[in-house]
Amino acid sequence: MRIPELLAPVGSMEHLKVAINAGASSVYLSGKDYGARKYAANFTLDEIDLAVNIAHLHNVKVYVTVNTLIKQDELENVIDYLSKLYAIGVDAVLVQDLGLVELINRYLPKLKIHASTQMTCENQLKLDYIESKGIKRVVLPREMRKEEIQNLETNVELEIFAHGALCYSYSGQCLMSSFKGGRSGNRGTCAQPCRRKYKVSGLKKEDYYLSPCDLSLYDRLKQIAELNISCIKIEGRMRNKEYLAIVVSNYRKALNKLKSGKESKSEEINLVFNRGLIEGHFSKSPKRSIKSGHIGLKIGKVIDSHKNQIAIRLFDSIENIPEKGDGLLLVKNGNDYGMEISQDPIITTLNHFQKGKNKKIKDLTRKNKVLIIKKVWQNKKSNFNLNGTDAYLTKKNNLIKKAREIENKASSYVKSKLILTFSIKNRFPQLKGRLTLANHKEIECEVNGNTPFEKPLKKSVTAETIKKQLSKVDNYPYQITQININYDGTLFIPISKINELRRELFKKLEQEIIASYKHKPKKIKLDLKENKNQSSKSSISFFTNNLAHLRNIENVERVYLEIPPENDNLNILNDESHNLNYMINFLKEAFEISHSKNYKLVWKWPDIAHDKLIKSLNKVKGILNRMHYDIAIMSNDFKGDYGPYSLNITNTEAIDSLENYEIVTISPELTKKDYEDVMKYCKNPEKIEILVQGSVELMKTRYPLLYAHEIEQLKTGSDVFLIDGKNNKYPIHKSISGEELILFNGEELSLLAEINHLKNVGFCNFSIDGRWKGDEYCKITDVYRHALEGNVNEKELLRYSLKNTSGNY
Repeated sequence: MRIPELLAPVGSMEHLKVAINAGASSVYLSGKDYGARKYAANFTLDEIDLAVNIAHLHNVKVYVTVNTLIKQDELENVIDYLSKLYAIGVDAVLVQDLGLVELINRYLPKLKIHASTQMTCENQLKLDYIESKGIKRVVLPREMRKEEIQNLETNVELEIFAHGALCYSYSGQCLMSSFKGGRSGNRGTCAQPCRRKYKVSGLKKEDYYLSPCDLSLYDRLKQIAELNISCIKIEGRMRNKEYLAIVVSNYRKALNKLKSGKESKSEEINLVFNRGLIEGHFSKSPKRSIKSGHIGLKIGKVIDSHKNQIAIRLFDSIENIPEKGDGLLLVKNGNDYGMEISQDPIITTLNHFQKGKNKKIKDLTRKNKVLIIKKVWQNKKSNFNLNGTDAYLTKKNNLIKKAREIENKASSYVKSKLILTFSIKNRFPQLKGRLTLANHKEIECEVNGNTPFEKPLKKSVTAETIKKQLSKVDNYPYQITQININYDGTLFIPISKINELRRELFKKLEQEIIASYKHKPKKIKLDLKENKNQSSKSSISFFTNNLAHLRNIENVERVYLEIPPENDNLNILNDESHNLNYMINFLKEAFEISHSKNYKLVWKWPDIAHDKLIKSLNKVKGILNRMHYDIAIMSNDFKGDYGPYSLNITNTEAIDSLENYEIVTISPELTKKDYEDVMKYCKNPEKIEILVQGSVELMKTRYPLLYAHEIEQLKTGSDVFLIDGKNNKYPIHKSISGEELILFNGEELSLLAEINHLKNVGFCNFSIDGRWKGDEYCKITDVYRHALEGNVNEKELLRYSLKNTSGNY
């Protein structure tokens, strides 16, 4: 059984110390820029240098997150930054941007790359591409199921999230914060709109529909160890030190027990910040949180509440019994009430309580326990009846104490093995050390004392005394496995000189360890050449999933056709096989309609496609080919014919890296200046397409929006919208996979007013997204065709799209 590496989040230097002491094998952290947690404390370059030195001394690896999308004008700065990280000796960098992968491979080929979960590598095709780029590890999406991970075949190391927050959308595929608040999750500034309450059309209840519970795979560590998983990752660079200490130390203990075939249980991980813990998609158990903040450990249910007394029937399995100073949260029907216990509670039995005898019991392992709280500290009184509420323990004082103890102890998970040899050379003491690190590197050093041994006036220094002094490791993470003493014990030297010699050797070993990871600094200058070539011809592409559009559309060069689901209801928790006949017949009809048309028909695959779906899509493609229906493919598997905007292309290096694509659509998150910068340095402008009109996909999710009983309340056949606090409506539709939902922006992105500027700076391919639109919507292409000819008519646009936004432009 392979015990995976335990990777801990580090948001500051203090967090680094906690992570090392708690038993992390490795840590991930970020500099002040280019990290996906912009609002964490994060590290300066000098602090990263210090953090790397400390971590390497303790045999802990350091991965630096450089996992934002990189804009064109940042390319030179970011590769210079990466060069400095390489010189510092970081063990790897986590990267989302495809262009950054190219730059690292070109200029810093020995710097290890880990593909961030924001690269969304959910299938074998993407994994194969990752491997072809020399990437050493991929962080799989949190949406991956156990059997899907099990079926992957790769030489790349696989890393999965095991504990922490879950995003509602696939990471890297969420544009909601960007389009609704101007803060991009792909740029590290997510405003977390998923943690707010929303309404759903057709339902009265306001709820946290987009807020999943937190992930915990603590009880699945044995299964994970039996998979081909190299590393498990704890999420939480924005969380406090108590969270880090308790979660990491508990996972470390559990992993250590796995070595001897034992499994662990823990309530402690429920007591530090969590929104309720689930096993997520790994075990097919998604669930939304009941509140956006900390919930804690569910301990029982309130059976009586009056005046200033609360009685809670405790679960028999609960080990953490609430005490004075601990915190409680009571939850019922969307209402919650928090408090702190301000005097010692009484533990009695249910039988005693029902008889009105609140007799204390000493044996806390007894069943049918009742916790009686006489007095609580509260900011305000509850505004709902507490009887029947679920009770959660949110704070445990002794756990806070334990976290501080972990922070203050000097320890590490793996200590370096040290062999010492003491000798006398020309009457002067000499100490040699051979240190073996966890990565099997060997460091050898020797030091010589400057005080000679002398004949003793009274008493000599014995070999045993010298050995005793050399056995002290001070605060160094060294384990002395052997001490060789080449000395007969007949001479004298002050003990302080032996201690001084030991400290000097240990310090020298530390310096050698640190130096063994360093590299020579390298100044990198990018050779960016401005593009002078511009295409005189403009083309329009149209996205659709409506066959009526194929019949009526004119004056477009390409139609990107996506197959709509047979049933667009919100039920996605099914494992039914895909209906190949439906897909084949839909595409056949599309071919027959398009046969006499002037546009090229391109089959758009879903942006999220797990291997089960890929297999079905390839079967459909193979059958169509045998029927002599040859069709180009739009996909984001890094190898398609046409690339959707979900590829997150923000710079020319990323464009150039996708060699197989005929055309790729640039990210709609970019600003006007960003678009200009890309075109300025693009080698092949005809390869770039820009979305100029349509409803942008804000989220792609494998989480259900509604539970089954809520879906039953909706009107059959009616469109469903998510509704925010400002009454903005977001359409929701299902993918052909049957397993994903797509949340669209209620306003359409519209760059009609900017079309001539875009054409003048060099853009020649423009796309319009008409999916889920009415039959007449395809005529909007005429508005853009006229605009490209110099006749911009914004009034005419409003015939087809009433709510428009320029987005981040």
